[in-house]
Amino acid sequence: MLKPENNKYSNLFVNYMNNAVHGSPVVQDNFLKVMLNVSRTVLKILKHANLVIDLDYFPSTFWPQNKDKTIAFVDGGLDKSSFLSSAPLTIRAGSYIVNKALNEEFFSQQKNCLVDLYDQKNDLYDFVDDDSFEDLMLNKKKDAARIIFEASTLVNHIQSKRKIDLCFLHGPIEAILTPFTQQGFPPFTKLAVDYIIPFYKKKKLSFEDRHFINVYLECIKFIKKSPFPIYGVVETAVSAAYTKNLLHIYKNKGIISEKDYRETVDTINRYRITDASLFEVILKKNQALKPIEIQKQFYGQKIIQRSIWDEWVEQYPKVFMGYLKATDNQSPIRIETLNYPGNLINDFKYILAVSKLLPNYGYPIGLNVVDRFVKISNWMSKASRNYFTTHLLKKAINNKDKNTVSLALKVLSKKNRAWMNRPNKKGVKR
Repeated sequence: MLKPENNKYSNLFVNYMNNAVHGSPVVQDNFLKVMLNVSRTVLKILKHANLVIDLDYFPSTFWPQNKDKTIAFVDGGLDKSSFLSSAPLTIRAGSYIVNKALNEEFFSQQKNCLVDLYDQKNDLYDFVDDDSFEDLMLNKKKDAARIIFEASTLVNHIQSKRKIDLCFLHGPIEAILTPFTQQGFPPFTKLAVDYIIPFYKKKKLSFEDRHFINVYLECIKFIKKSPFPIYGVVETAVSAAYTKNLLHIYKNKGIISEKDYRETVDTINRYRITDASLFEVILKKNQALKPIEIQKQFYGQKIIQRSIWDEWVEQYPKVFMGYLKATDNQSPIRIETLNYPGNLINDFKYILAVSKLLPNYGYPIGLNVVDRFVKISNWMSKASRNYFTTHLLKKAINNKDKNTVSLALKVLSKKNRAWMNRPNKKGVKR
């Protein structure tokens, strides 16, 4: 065995420890200085605009006053198995509805699907040798399916005419569209569109009518007209959308100079400072930021990414975005809505209250409950994958079709490092 001082790789560990001990504090100190400068600039604007609000919370008086409210929590879940099919094999969206005064607490599965959502008559069904492209497109199709089913569930609640005082969605109220504007993204089938938005009365649906961008737009327009408040609550916000839009708005109003605006935005981009990390410094517990109006598909006046869908993207409504910090130990959560809240303080107080029901959790507990309800169990995913691959292999053998056999082998061998491709315990022949 080589001694450490003679080992040519020993310096790697030494250098790593030296950088961790001596370099890390320098980097951390620099980052803290940058955060301090940015937070001072942002706090100056927040105070000038009177955007910071204090929320009181007294459980003994709050819950008796709000026990009559009917609250709906909405989320979606899907099968995580990776197939080369046109859509997730299984997807569902559901609600957790609570009314304490009526002692009402139940789950409702609003939407579920066990078949393909997407039209097979498009170029994505040609055999592609690029595995990374297939994986990327499959993930996009899964995301689109989950998003559209969640939106459809909100539409169902509105159409049901059921009395609901507040509704919360696990995630953004309006998704960023860039991943789905790529040329070649498949349209939904007409059957899927009829299922998702039954009020869509067109008899003949074109490619554009059945595309995610247009179907989702119809849902968003309908949700915006909801008679009750609907909020999207984001647990881990990784962008700086609120801060950048705030700077842009108040630069145009002359509150900060063009120079300070550009330097601050450049710093945010360079150090990847997020809203959550910034407002964790600025806000105290039981504080929130009033919503500001943001066009999520734009930055300033420019579309995030040009595509053939710009005409539809420009029709998407603006979003009102705010933040709320429930505890000192958790990052602030992002709150989105399509309409400025008519009862801002009371609605935010309710979000604060349900975020305090678990110690140090800092997120509406009802969204955690519905998240667990709609998840597709791992045992179900594995069973469906085994059935699918077995059926595919039998079909390939019976048909003796070269392409089908190739596809079956590709599915069966996909990501199989766990078993036959690994070296055995007896070692490798030398």
